Parts: sequence; structure tokens; C-alpha cells
Amino acid sequence: MKKFVLTTLAVCCAAVLSATSVTYTADDETIFSNPERGFITMLDGSLSKNHPCLVKGNESTLDNKKSTEKMSIILVHYYLSNFKTKATIPDEVLNGFDEDMAVLREKGMKAIIRFSYTSSSDGDDAAWSYVKQHIAQYKSHWQANADVIFCFQAGIVGAWGEWYYTQHYGNQVTTMNAARRTVVDTLLAAVPADRCIQLRTPQFKTTYMRDQLPLTAEEAYTGTPRARLGHHNDAFLYDYDNMGTYVDTAREKPWLSQETLYVPLGGETDITNVSLAEQWATYDKTIAEMSYLHWTFIQSGYAEQTTNMWRNNGTFDELNRRMGYRYQLVNGTYGENVRPGGQLAVNMTIKNVGFAPLYNERPAYIVLKNGSQVYKVRLASDPRTWKPNGVVTTINENIVVPADVPAGTYQLYLYLPDAYASIADKPAYAVRFANTGVWDSATGMNKLNATVTVAGEPILGLEETQVQNDGTARDLLGRPVNEDYKGIVIMRGKKQLRL
Repeated sequence: MKKFVLTTLAVCCAAVLSATSVTYTADDETIFSNPERGFITMLDGSLSKNHPCLVKGNESTLDNKKSTEKMSIILVHYYLSNFKTKATIPDEVLNGFDEDMAVLREKGMKAIIRFSYTSSSDGDDAAWSYVKQHIAQYKSHWQANADVIFCFQAGIVGAWGEWYYTQHYGNQVTTMNAARRTVVDTLLAAVPADRCIQLRTPQFKTTYMRDQLPLTAEEAYTGTPRARLGHHNDAFLYDYDNMGTYVDTAREKPWLSQETLYVPLGGETDITNVSLAEQWATYDKTIAEMSYLHWTFIQSGYAEQTTNMWRNNGTFDELNRRMGYRYQLVNGTYGENVRPGGQLAVNMTIKNVGFAPLYNERPAYIVLKNGSQVYKVRLASDPRTWKPNGVVTTINENIVVPADVPAGTYQLYLYLPDAYASIADKPAYAVRFANTGVWDSATGMNKLNATVTVAGEPILGLEETQVQNDGTARDLLGRPVNEDYKGIVIMRGKKQLRL
């Protein structure tokens, strides 16, 4: 009898004999920390051998911001003004970056990174001959700390690294000239490939790409320059055209709204006049703009004339809830019984009431937990695709329970840890859902308020199944497969067999 071993499989939905349905209660009020989103503070300063760190030594500031404003990310702005005409960055300074990132890792926080050479509108930055050597020296340090870096800002050029006042890259140039293109090309090669680099204006990206096409779902997360170049606006709401951020708002804002479904936008407001803040940064205007352009973070302190007004009129708290993502479980239906190695039906709806999605890769797991026995099964659904502003996503999957799960009754959880193994087991880096009675702060998991009973003989994995030429299936020892596989469609090449 002719046999062949399956190498490619397509499995239909498993029959659900019994299931538990749960309706979840949304929490629309609580302000809590979540990774890679929310209000930020900035730590900045000029580096030297004697002062190689910005974060280390400021632990009390981090603790205070985490406690009072629920911060999870900070902007770390390194000024290399002491090395503008030096080819080599001292090891003490390079290692200071590692020390700073170690503090963030211990605190459960991440960084937005910017490097620049001057804070003067004279634009006395560094020549490219020095800058390219500095980037080469920092590259390994950036790569080694990608786990606690949310994103980079292009920086380097001009006053505050904002690409306007500069002595070396085309002063007050608003497009991507050759010198600036070289900066971006070099940063794209040096920054960890799974991290975005934010540019100061939309026009810098469109002129870099040499077209005005927005990023699409098909190209998102592919690692191309278009998929990695994001946006920062350091004059949010300033006279609507944002102090030179936009050239043509009628065209650029819809373009940016599409872009920011896949790459992050954040920054600060630059409205330092109280009367102008009351005119340009009202609650309604702020919420509408952040919602439309999918804002993920903004400084909580600068400009104080605006942020203090937000604190007094309720805007601040609303932003603290909704900047970035804010996921809520709506309802779910889960199978109640499964054999080890069998399929468990999982159907749930999730609403993102935040302004933005997630941007960095992050797995989503269904977890079976019984005391110290914990088993994770990754969902096929990508949390980055759970879109914002009230969009509801339906997850309908049949997950395969590991064949080595002991018999017993297990609590079900939804778990979104960080993608990096170095911090994946730290609850501070896991995503909390905005529902009452679901968050487990000890584990970083979200309770689904459902259980599953695992019982019976283990089922051999389909990848270990052989199909006979008469369409029946046997395991590798020639025994008939379990009845659980009846009705499953198996594909091999163009041939389809139904068991």
C-alpha cells in the first residue's frame, strides 16, 4: 500500500461540543501604564567622559513619572557637542548608553532615542565626516539594547536635531537633500532593523521616498525604508500648520493619517502662550487631532502653558488613557474541553479605543494556567493589526493545545508580552487590557474568565500523520488516527483528502 508523509496541512475548524461565552466589562476611566505609549518626559544633556549617562542617576525622576503619570517611555536626547570635531567617542561614553538602557530595563521602561550636536539656532552641528564615525561606533550599542528602545528620532542635523538650523546639511532646507539622505541611509543601516526612525516633517519622508504614496498594509512591517520611517511633530497644534511641520495640510494630513496606522507619531507642543493655548489646544481640537493622526506619545511638561491647561480642563487625563493603543475585551467564546494535542476553539472580539495601534512586533498568546503549570499557545492574529479609534477586531482561531499538557482544569488568559526574550517575562512590558477584573499584575496576563478541562489520551500531531492512498490516515506506527481528526481536510500539493 502506497504511503506519503504530510508536509503541508490545511485544517478546518474543529467541532465545538461545549463552550463558555463571556461578556466583559469595559474600563473607560482607569489610567494605567502600558508599554510603548502615553505621556513622556525628556532627559537631555551633553555627554563627556565624566558625564557619560543621562538616565543613570535620574532613577528618582523615572520612579516619580511612573507613579504620577503612568509613564512607560521617555525621550533620551544625547548631545554630542563635546565631540563635534573628534572622530572617536570614548568608551566611557559609549558604555554609558548601555548603562542608561540597563536602568530602563530594570524600571520596566523604554526609550525614544535622539542624538544631536547643538541646541543653538546658529546650527553649529557636526560635519558628516565625524558623524558617520560616531554612528558606526554606536551601532553595536544600539543593536544590543533594541529590547528597551521604542524608536529612534533621526536627530543629528541642526539645532535640537530638528533638521532646520544647520551649518553642514543645508540651512533651513525643508526637503530631503543629498546630505540629509545620506544621514537617513546610514541610520537605517545602523538602527536595529525592527525599530522605526521618526522624521521631523511629512515632506522629509515624501522627498526621501521620491513619491507621495502613503505606507500600506501590504508593505507595513516589511523592513523597507518606507515601512520604517515614522514621524515626530515638535510643534503640535501650533497654529494648525504646526510651525512649519506641514506644507499643505489638505494633502499631508490625510496622508499622515494613513501612514500612522503602521508607523508611530509623537512629539511635543510648542505653544508657550496661554491665550494661544486656549485658542489652538482646546480639549476638542486636541482629541480630534490626536485621534485623526494616531498619536502615540507627547511630552507631559513642555510647553507648560499648554500641558498645565490640559491638566486643568480634563484633556490631560483623557490623553493619558487614549494615546497609543487601549485594548478592551468585548466578548469571547471558548471551548470547555480538549484533549492534549487537540484543538481548542477560541473566538473573541477586541476593541481598540486608543488613538493608535501597536507598532513593534508583539506576540499574542492564549495561556492555560493551573497553579504553577503554565502553557502558552500563540495566536495567528497580529496585535499590530488591531486598529484604533473604536475599531473592533474578531479573532476566530482553533489553537492546538500542547500534547504534553497534563490532565486538569486550566484558567484561560490572554497574554501579550514583549517580543524580546530578555524582557518577555517582565509584567511591566506586557499589555494590560482596559477591562474590570481581568488584569493579573503578578504575571502580566489578562484573565479571560473561562476555564478549559484537558482530559483523555494525547493526540498525535498532524505533522506525524501518514495518509494512505485510500484516503484513510494512520500515525507513523501504522495505527489509525484518533476520531478527533474526522472531517479534517488535509492538503498535499493540489491533492485534498477528507478524513
